[in-house]
Amino acid sequence: MSSRKIRPAIAVIGAGVAGTSCAAALLRAGHDVTLFEKSNNVGGRLATRRVRWTDASGIERSTELDHGAQQFSAQSPRFRAVVARAEKAGQAEVWRQRVYAAFPEPRMRLRVMPVPDMPSFCRNLLGDVPMRMGQQVQRLQREVDGWRLVLADGEVGGVFDHVMLAMPPAQAALLLAGHKDDWADALAAVPMTPCWTLMAVTDDVDWPWDTAEPESGPLAVVTRNDRKPGRDGAAGCASWVAHATAAWSNEHLENDPKVVAQMLRAALSSLLPPDPRREWQHVGVHRWRYALQAHASSGRAECWWDPLIGLGVCGDSFGAGTVEAAWRSGDELADAVAASLDTELMVTEEISLTIARGQVAQEIH
Repeated sequence: MSSRKIRPAIAVIGAGVAGTSCAAALLRAGHDVTLFEKSNNVGGRLATRRVRWTDASGIERSTELDHGAQQFSAQSPRFRAVVARAEKAGQAEVWRQRVYAAFPEPRMRLRVMPVPDMPSFCRNLLGDVPMRMGQQVQRLQREVDGWRLVLADGEVGGVFDHVMLAMPPAQAALLLAGHKDDWADALAAVPMTPCWTLMAVTDDVDWPWDTAEPESGPLAVVTRNDRKPGRDGAAGCASWVAHATAAWSNEHLENDPKVVAQMLRAALSSLLPPDPRREWQHVGVHRWRYALQAHASSGRAECWWDPLIGLGVCGDSFGAGTVEAAWRSGDELADAVAASLDTELMVTEEISLTIARGQVAQEIH
């Protein structure tokens, strides 16, 4: 006589790199997992936006700009293996960046670029993971039968045995309050810095760099988006993504986006070769309220998992704040969850088998 393994239902909240890594690993381990994401796109800060404008001839034009993380690197063997598989499948390329930066920074860097856009890295990781897009989880309720996920509209998004949080620390802290107050307090104390990002399209510019890191001024990083692997810029145009410094972004955090766009456009213009006839085809900004950690975490585990109540947390805040740190945290959480659930299922099966043997023995006698 054999017993059937009952796989618990697991919800992963947040479809950034950590959440997709965790959900994908749990699915590979054979678990029943559902991914919730408040926006309509996966990727989190691996983000790409299509912008549109009308040129001087009245023709509608468009291009895509990577307005979040510009690229990433792979250091650990496990993450390098993930990137290598993506490269082999044509889902990522190595970008040999020509970089202008203060001495003694290198003038050439090797970085990983997902293609054809940044979110594709997460989409490819997810595979067949069931997703609930455009559903923001506003509250967790612990009931006898499991965790209820209360959505922004007050509806219940489902009942799950276990919940994994993969989101910026301040947002995770809100959901943890009342359930794991020590975790909530620790995450609420993680210092995060904001970032205003300029997205612009100009006439083509004689600019030798793929990326520049200005030594002064409001801009921290300026990238020619159309020079990235797999990106097709608008013909005759230069596509720009410029991230402001954390200090400048914090100072202007609540400013009108139109005012921010004017200031950042002026800052970018001052870095480009002077040309009074230059046309700015498109100018827009995006505010990342939780962009980066103020400093890398120290002494904290790569994830948190409490098997007694079925609650876990992962994210790049458990490491250096990088894409790789986010992937590793999600993957580690999935390993921890799978290990404890497999142990739990083995014990359940053994108990069921013992009970079944007892029933057979009673029938014989």
